[in-house]
Amino acid sequence: MPKIVIFVFVGIILLSGGSIALMMQMEIGPFANEEKKANVDSTPKDEKPEKKIAIETVTMAPLSIPIIQNGKIALNLQLEVQIDTTKKKAPKLREKLPILKDAYVRDLFSFIPRQLRKSKKLDQETLRRRLRVVGQRTIGKGIILAVNIKSYGEVKSVNDAEKEETSDPTTN
Repeated sequence: MPKIVIFVFVGIILLSGGSIALMMQMEIGPFANEEKKANVDSTPKDEKPEKKIAIETVTMAPLSIPIIQNGKIALNLQLEVQIDTTKKKAPKLREKLPILKDAYVRDLFSFIPRQLRKSKKLDQETLRRRLRVVGQRTIGKGIILAVNIKSYGEVKSVNDAEKEETSDPTTN
C-alpha cells in the first residue's frame, strides 16, 4: 500500500511539473507575454476607442562587438540599433543611452558566440528580442516599445584577411 501512495505522489508531481514546463514553453496562462495578455484583453466585445500613441525612434550609436573563438577574435559584429519609444519617454531614453549601450555590449559579448555555436548565421529576430529584453531589464519596463536593427554586418578580423591573402596560390 505505501508503494502505491509513493507512485501516485510521484506521478502527480511529474504531471504538474510537465504541465508547468509546457505552459512556460508555450507562453500560455500565467506565463504569457505581456503582449499576448494585451491581445487577449482587447477583445472585440469592449470596442473601446484606442488612443493613438506618438512613437519616437531613437537611434543609438553603432555597436561593435568582437566575437572571440578559439582564443582569437573571429569577427567583429557591427550593429546599428533604433529604439522605438513614446514621445514622453524619449528624453529619459536618450539620457540612459550610454548605460543601455554598455548593457547591450556586455550581454551580446557572451550571447552571440553561444548562438553562433548552434548555427552559423545569427537570427536577427532573436537578436531583436534579446536586445529588447536586455533594455527593459536595464532601464525599466515600459520605456522600450520595440528594437529595430537598422544595419547588421559581420567584419572578419584583420588576421583572417592577412591569412587569406598570404595563402592564396594564384598570387605567384
